[in-house]
Amino acid sequence: MRIHVWVPCGMTDSGLAKPKGRPVAKLTSPEVPTFFEGIVWPVPTAFAGAIAAMRFEQGDVLYRDPRAYGVLEGQLPKGLSAIQVMLPKRSARATPVDFDGDRRLSSWQSEVTVELVDLARGRTETRVLTQGKLATALFHGDEAWLDPEREEPAMPRSARELQQRLAETSPSFDARQTAQRGSRFIFVVDLASDASRSKAAGVEQALRATGAVERIELSAKQAGIEDAEAYHPTLVVRGLVLSGRSTETVLPILRSRLYGGAPERGADADLGPEREAKGEAKGEAKRDRFSIARHGRLEEIPIPIPTEVNATRPESSRS
Repeated sequence: MRIHVWVPCGMTDSGLAKPKGRPVAKLTSPEVPTFFEGIVWPVPTAFAGAIAAMRFEQGDVLYRDPRAYGVLEGQLPKGLSAIQVMLPKRSARATPVDFDGDRRLSSWQSEVTVELVDLARGRTETRVLTQGKLATALFHGDEAWLDPEREEPAMPRSARELQQRLAETSPSFDARQTAQRGSRFIFVVDLASDASRSKAAGVEQALRATGAVERIELSAKQAGIEDAEAYHPTLVVRGLVLSGRSTETVLPILRSRLYGGAPERGADADLGPEREAKGEAKGEAKRDRFSIARHGRLEEIPIPIPTEVNATRPESSRS
């Protein structure tokens, strides 16, 4: 028996465009799809667009067993099941008029029709629920959220809300980094967002152009956030550690990469302590509206990590 795999948004895992809504048989290959680590249900990263928009569409199929995303020959795994999305239709961009504001919130509250498929027994059951319930079932691996009569789940907290708590993550990076002196830039990355991943890659590339960078990536829980489960599961806290480089050295690099505006002259412009010490008049300064706090947390590493901590430090993600 051969199972065909539906791929999201008309794309294959390799990124090759396919006619939207058509089933695509995945060829037997040593390549396997990658999955979002923060999501309990095995959701391939090819569904990043659906996760980011909080919107699954017609043709999306989510298997309970990750092996089913490949071609299965012969006997099916015991208890193999799937969720197949029947509605809304693909590329339907209408937002319910009852919900104002955030489009993701509107999508979260919007209706989705799914078929719960028992592949082993050949049975299906159609249910109508909200995108929020479907997403919550996937995020926590709890199919009880697929009950149309259950109360609506709260939408996960955003990257902006997690960024406001970056100060709490410093001890977690202290325990993992190898650098004893220098600086580090800590920021939030949404692994389901193309824009967020691209921005993060650009920042790291700019910093690596001036020296070595140690990258450490932590989930909200690993980063020491107490109510980590309240945040979106594709959010991670990334730290770029720069041994021997001060924040004064790193800040202009980050500004050139992150800031798109032009500084303005003004009598109330902030000169900074060095320029004030030289007696430069404030009216001659350029007011720079760039704020690193809007993008992350840049901090010094003034305290050497104790030897006993180094000896027991967990392996960090380095590249």
